[in-house]
Amino acid sequence: MFSIKIKQALYLILFLLFVVLLFGCSKENVPNNLPQSLHNNELKKKEIPLSFIGGEVMLPIKEIKGSFSSASGWLDNQTILYVTDTSEGSALYSYDIVVGQSTLLYSSVYSIVSVTVSPSRNSILIHSSPNSSTGLVTIISSTGKIILSSEIPSNELAIEWNEYNENLLLITSFTEDWQYHTYTLDISNNTLAQITIPQPFAYWSNVNELLYLDWRTDSPSLSAPLKKYNINSKVSKDVLKDVYQVDVFPKHTLSITIDSNEESSVGNYTFYDQDFQVKSQLLLPQLSNFSGWSVPFYDYNQDSHAFYIFKPEYSSEIDTYEGTFDLIKFSVESNEEQVVIEDLGNQPISCSPNGSLCLYGYNLENVLLLSEKKEIGLIEK
Repeated sequence: MFSIKIKQALYLILFLLFVVLLFGCSKENVPNNLPQSLHNNELKKKEIPLSFIGGEVMLPIKEIKGSFSSASGWLDNQTILYVTDTSEGSALYSYDIVVGQSTLLYSSVYSIVSVTVSPSRNSILIHSSPNSSTGLVTIISSTGKIILSSEIPSNELAIEWNEYNENLLLITSFTEDWQYHTYTLDISNNTLAQITIPQPFAYWSNVNELLYLDWRTDSPSLSAPLKKYNINSKVSKDVLKDVYQVDVFPKHTLSITIDSNEESSVGNYTFYDQDFQVKSQLLLPQLSNFSGWSVPFYDYNQDSHAFYIFKPEYSSEIDTYEGTFDLIKFSVESNEEQVVIEDLGNQPISCSPNGSLCLYGYNLENVLLLSEKKEIGLIEK
């Protein structure tokens, strides 16, 4: 914690120096819109180093051992995680984009399926796969010290970290025929306990309660009631009606509902506080697909309560949509919407805690510098 405060102080000092230099030098005219030549969903690449608040970006990563698999999010404002594969297995590295240095955190003879950073970013969960019917969950510290390891019978795993008690995780295992079992993993005493919940996909709403959409199997529909379930009393209660998708962030819950008519459809993104009072709302054009609706990729910044999402130009069927997407930033606190970068593709995104950089791409293989509206590859092509 002390080192984090030092970093924050250094970032503040560097930022103030940056402001002084900015107003002391002549200003360059920067266009508000990207030129037409960039409308092919690819931003202009720029040679390294690229500058941002806090230092210079040392990219792409040099001397990767093995083949790059994917990036996996942020440990802090200048440290990312990425996974590589070799003939001997998989490895998880951290990379300091200012220093330009990779550090091996964890290696496995098994393939790494996914990596999840804890809400405080002090711990990392690694899901690897010894075989097609077993999932191995390993939790390490941010410096690579193994905290625990547990095998779970599964073909796939869904994992939710408790924002209110980081020692507690919800893990749902799926068999090949999509039967499921749900567990709570308590890191503090290394116990894995099976629990029963009404639906396989759920989200922590506080220490002991879960939110889930109560989908009916006998009557398929495009929306379901949102319910809250107490894992101790095993009692459910209604929260909202007709919700298409839900997500939970620190202090806020997001519900997505669709307002549809013959001409167009609108996605209603409503943010609630912990008492389920409406905090703010964001309306976006909505794309449909063969099974319902297509929600664009998004990310949430817990430090600033900012919601980043790719906004389509108009409502349409996704198969016939010919437009691009604007990356927008929506303040849950002030209800303000801001276009960050225009004309991008709808791809996964993961932003740094201070919101200055975002990993972007189907394998998070690129970095967006938001203030400069630049994109640079994480690895050499």
